[in-house]
Amino acid sequence: MATFEDLHGDLRRFAYSIARHEHEANDLLQDAFEKALVHSELEQWPRHKQKAWFYRVMKNELIDQRRKLQRETEWEEANEPAFQAAGLTAIETADLLRSLSPIQSDIVFKRYWIGLSSNEISEQTALTASTVRYHLAKAIKTLRKQLEEDE
Repeated sequence: MATFEDLHGDLRRFAYSIARHEHEANDLLQDAFEKALVHSELEQWPRHKQKAWFYRVMKNELIDQRRKLQRETEWEEANEPAFQAAGLTAIETADLLRSLSPIQSDIVFKRYWIGLSSNEISEQTALTASTVRYHLAKAIKTLRKQLEEDE
């Protein structure tokens, strides 16, 4: 591990150069060190090969994270509100939201009235982003069903 400590400054600079912010850079660095612990043969490699391995691991991790974020964003955009075009008044919409569970009503309000993303809602509610999307999808399904019954 002493060898990896020698590389820490170079690896940190590289992580900061490819990341959007400090937290992302620190996560990339931590992930690379965790993966290095599994590959014990790395300590036997020459310094330039170790550095290249770390750079590649951090770059691949960043690409994976960005792809995952893009998939999540595309999923959110595909599930835009179903009841917005229903032509309901604010009072009718509020009545409709009362039929949902408190957490679903809160998530729908934050998503479609305030305009928060599932990641932002997850930070406020202490739920994971995927759980927020699950509750949102269930709420929309319930609202669609109620609107169809009212017609």
